[in-house]
Amino acid sequence: MPVIKNEDFGSERAPAWCRVQGGIVGIGHSTKEVGATVEFHFHDYEEFWFVLKGAARVVSEGHEYVARRGDVVCTAMGEEHALTEILEAPYEHVWLACHRRGCERVGHLHRGVDEPA
Repeated sequence: MPVIKNEDFGSERAPAWCRVQGGIVGIGHSTKEVGATVEFHFHDYEEFWFVLKGAARVVSEGHEYVARRGDVVCTAMGEEHALTEILEAPYEHVWLACHRRGCERVGHLHRGVDEPA
């Protein structure tokens, strides 16, 4: 089991079997309580939320889902998504953003302000 630095995932420095094409943009952890939301936004990369605790209502490209412990929320580059309601608190997930492309912008991008890549 190698330990690979974040900046090496998309490079030849990582073994072929564990490379993430385009590299990892970011990894983080989020805990939300009842009343918390995350605004509608999109990214120039894929994003995955690995739900650890609780449940939340999420919307992606106009479709509503309930994400619960053990689920993985998968968002493709350019898909507008949001966390609209905490159903069971605390809601906790680890997120992974990878495979940056398009305009290669980082962070939350918004329709009407930032054009999709």
